[in-house]
Amino acid sequence: MRSTRLAALLLALALGPVAPATAELYRWTDAQGQMHVTMHLDQVPPRYRPAAMQAAQQDKAAPSLLQSYATPDDGAPRARRKPNAVATEEPAARVYHVRVARAPIGMIVQVRLNDRVTAPFLIDTGATDVLLPKQVAAELGLDVGPDTRTMQYQTANGVVEHPVLMLDSVEVGGARVEQVPASVGSMELGLLGLSFFNHFTYRVDAAAGIVTLSPNGLAAAGLIRGGRSAAQWRSQFENLRVRLAQAGGGRDAEALRHQLELLEDEADEADVPSTWRD
Repeated sequence: MRSTRLAALLLALALGPVAPATAELYRWTDAQGQMHVTMHLDQVPPRYRPAAMQAAQQDKAAPSLLQSYATPDDGAPRARRKPNAVATEEPAARVYHVRVARAPIGMIVQVRLNDRVTAPFLIDTGATDVLLPKQVAAELGLDVGPDTRTMQYQTANGVVEHPVLMLDSVEVGGARVEQVPASVGSMELGLLGLSFFNHFTYRVDAAAGIVTLSPNGLAAAGLIRGGRSAAQWRSQFENLRVRLAQAGGGRDAEALRHQLELLEDEADEADVPSTWRD
């Protein structure tokens, strides 16, 4: 029963199923200012499909801004790999081949957090951020209090609001990213989301159980700040401003103004330009 509940919870928090072939990312912002991302056009509400298709075409025109998610099956023989992750040098960048464990709920990989704690995470490239289970956050000594920023996330079961923290580092099979935004939830298994994968061009070979990660250089080029793209930062600011305008006055408005201040502080620390906050 516990495994059944866990599987249902993980599926509810995922934004979409694993794509069987190279997939486009369709993103749109709803009337409440909430940004959504999916790999499946039929999951986009009809009224937002033109904008989502246009965004996907723009990303395709600038491939360096879009990650690839693929399950290659060209029939060619695959080289045998060691059980543990290995790194090989290629002309463009270092490439990491990370072995994953396949489970009925998806693909699970061991993740090293803050150079202190290693825990299993479900690969979910539809999740905006890395999602930490509460027990992992506690093991890392991360405190969640009244001054912790929160963020709304769109899930299959609707919108949820989670505390957001900054991880010093996230490492998977030698592929390492520093200053990674992460939310904290009540799940028993974490999600490895886009705040990590935004830094890589990635491919998933489901048959071989291998995830290939190649640094894309977007952070070094200033196109990723604090683990997020310009569109993701704008969406967060827009979401809070829309909610604040709808709140009117009272405690709700005061709390949202405080959240906006916390987001501004986080953006300042990540050197996010003003044009990404409009």
